Amino acid sequence: MLMKQSALYKNLLLSNLELEMYNPTTRKIVLLNILLYISSLLLGFFTLYNVFIDEAYYIALIDFMAFVGAVYALIDMRIRGDIKRASLIATLDIFLLMIALVYVIKGQDFTLIWTVFLPIFAIFINGSKIGSVVTIVFYSIIFTIAYNGLGVWQDGAWNYAAFIRLIAASIGLSFITYFFEQSLENAYSELAESRQSEKNYVQNLEMCSITDPLTQLYNRRYLDVQFKQKFNKAKENNSYYALFILDLDKFKEYNDTYGHIAGDNVLQSVAKVLQNSMRREADSTFRLGGEEFCALFMADEHAKIIESVRNVRQNIENLHIPHIRSTFGSITASFGICIINDFETKNLDKMYKIADDNLYEAKENGRNCIVGEKKISVL
Repeated sequence: MLMKQSALYKNLLLSNLELEMYNPTTRKIVLLNILLYISSLLLGFFTLYNVFIDEAYYIALIDFMAFVGAVYALIDMRIRGDIKRASLIATLDIFLLMIALVYVIKGQDFTLIWTVFLPIFAIFINGSKIGSVVTIVFYSIIFTIAYNGLGVWQDGAWNYAAFIRLIAASIGLSFITYFFEQSLENAYSELAESRQSEKNYVQNLEMCSITDPLTQLYNRRYLDVQFKQKFNKAKENNSYYALFILDLDKFKEYNDTYGHIAGDNVLQSVAKVLQNSMRREADSTFRLGGEEFCALFMADEHAKIIESVRNVRQNIENLHIPHIRSTFGSITASFGICIINDFETKNLDKMYKIADDNLYEAKENGRNCIVGEKKISVL
């Protein structure tokens, strides 16, 4: 289910990307946009301040380059739609900015306080794993620079006590940020698994509602849906469209002789023949109930329709399942088929009736045969 957002919200905070509700990416991209907007405004302000007020041109250049990087990340995300790339660009931009400021300003003007925001930015935007790696590399550089400034920075006021406080505060806040993000990721992961389980459950329910539990073929209820879809497809392609019904010959006698368990095994074997014989995307097979099966299919030539149904009949006979009460000595099937190439009328009941009448005639003609294969019907 897609979130419904205003055009302004979608443009400013989602970079015009279509995102699903409860998607963890949604939180990250909103946060990334907010942080980039804030960073761009602050960096733009400090660039102007350092040029016109403080006349610190070198610092202004650093701020301006970081400003360009933040704006580029915003634009790139909207053009490419690649959130991971934009996150890495933004992180690298802030990463380099912080290191440059610490190195140049040497702890003056509360510069070191700003460094605590990098881990928050990196971990929230890039995730706990990548963000932690970035944080470790970042503080390795910052602490090295700060250590070399002991007794020098801030006119000598930067000492071991101040250095230890920086380390403790930085590591402590980084751990808090890491575990907070990790807990969110775990929650999202559990939610995703729960949603997937629910989705699979619903799909299984839907599948159970349209399939026969014994043979796993579609059931009679789903025949109506498939008929309409394939009718429209056949009409679009001007194909021959066919529906056949097959009925296993003397199946009641088979059950009486061999038992219902053996009868169920026969039904499953016949279902596999149908599945294997009619496996194209354009083919659909059904169990109507009892020993009756059905298929919907299409072909660009009448001869291919005939070939398909004859293959199914022959493949059932080739199972060679003994049936001592059958004239043929094994399990066979009779077929009634309706073939159309005129799509003025969409009428499953009429097409089914034609196939059923032909099936009855096949039974009357001695069974194990096909009736209606050479005739093109009009609904």
